[in-house]
Amino acid sequence: MAESAENQDQSADKQERKSKPDWDHYRALREQWTHEDNLVNHRTTWLILSEGLLFTAYGSLVSAKTTWFIYSFPLFGIAIAAVIGVSIYAALAATDDIKTRFDKADLGRHCRLAPKGLTRQRGKWAARALPFFFGLLWMLAFHSAGVTAKSVGSSAPTPSASAGNP
Repeated sequence: MAESAENQDQSADKQERKSKPDWDHYRALREQWTHEDNLVNHRTTWLILSEGLLFTAYGSLVSAKTTWFIYSFPLFGIAIAAVIGVSIYAALAATDDIKTRFDKADLGRHCRLAPKGLTRQRGKWAARALPFFFGLLWMLAFHSAGVTAKSVGSSAPTPSASAGNP
C-alpha cells in the first residue's frame, strides 16, 4: 500500500514537472541564442566596416592607377567577404541548432525563443546576403580593373608613333 502511494506521488511529481516549464533550461538556451545573435550582429558590422574601408582605399588607388593594387584589392575584398560570410553562416546555423533544442524541450508552449516562421527568416536576410553582395561588387571591381588596365595599355603611345614613323 505504501509502495502504491509512493508511485502515485512520483507520477504526480512527473506530471507537475511536465506542466511547469524548466526555466533554467530556457534561460540557458536563451543566453546561447543571444550570444549567437550578437555574433551575427558583430560579424555583419565587421563586414560592412572592413568592406567600406577597402572600397575607399580602392577608390583612391584607381585614381592613382597603381596596377597591381587595383588587382589585389578586389581579391582581398572577396577573401574578407568569404571569411566573414562563413563565420556569419556558422553563427546562424548555431541559432538554428539552439531553436531545434528549444523545440525538442517543448519550452515554446510557455514562451517563444524567436518570432515564428517568416518573420524569423526575414530577419536573417541581410546577414545572409551581404557577404555575397560585397563579393559580387569586388568581382565587378576586378573585372573593371582588367578593362581599365587594357584600355590604358592600348591608349599608350607606341614607340613607332612617338618616333614619327608611319
